Amino acid sequence: MVLKKLCPVKLVGRGEHRGFQSLRQGIKLRGLTKRLQAKLFSNGSLPSIAKHGSERRCGWDGQFGGMRRGTAVDSQISRAINSGNILPQKKQYVLTKLALIALHNHGLVPIVAQRGCCAEQFKIATAADIVCYECSTGRVVVVELKCGHSGSKTACAQINGEPCKMNSPVSSACDNVLNRHMAQLAVTRELIARETDTISKLNDLGVASEIGANLLYVNNDGTELFSLPEWWLKRAPKILSALQ
Repeated sequence: MVLKKLCPVKLVGRGEHRGFQSLRQGIKLRGLTKRLQAKLFSNGSLPSIAKHGSERRCGWDGQFGGMRRGTAVDSQISRAINSGNILPQKKQYVLTKLALIALHNHGLVPIVAQRGCCAEQFKIATAADIVCYECSTGRVVVVELKCGHSGSKTACAQINGEPCKMNSPVSSACDNVLNRHMAQLAVTRELIARETDTISKLNDLGVASEIGANLLYVNNDGTELFSLPEWWLKRAPKILSALQ
């Protein structure tokens, strides 16, 4: 598949030193998540209503339970998709099944999971959680998968009780869970959209030039799918530039 063959990065190193390296220039690249935290997000703290929802994480309780669960689900989904098993299986985690069902219900056919992408100019790299083919539009869609997050996604981070905004170039946006994830999705999509060779090869196969982007939340209460708003789409190039 084109998206697999033309991946511009590879993972190198181990543990804390594990990261992306560009295949073309052979240089180490910085991870997108940490750059967003350092450059775009405020110094405020998310309120408890944003951190704690009503969901019960059976078997994943305790400190960092949600993170452990998210990592396990991501790994299971990636293995399933990359081996061509895009339908739910009996022994899979509940959240894995819910995610695969949600993709199917929205007409999204998974192509590849954890697909690396980068911008060597800005020394930034990340992996798209899932890249799908959207049946209704004939386009490729980047899907950012988030497990948990059953609390308020729109409650702003605060400093001394005052709500915080994000930093430039999105300084009008509230610094909340949803916007943090939208920023991550916007840049990930932008990185793949800049791969001119990949897009050209996809066009040759009859795939539309436009790259879509969706944010999928999955928890035991159900699933939610958000399309990337035009507002974030337009600001993605400036966000990427600000992350240098």
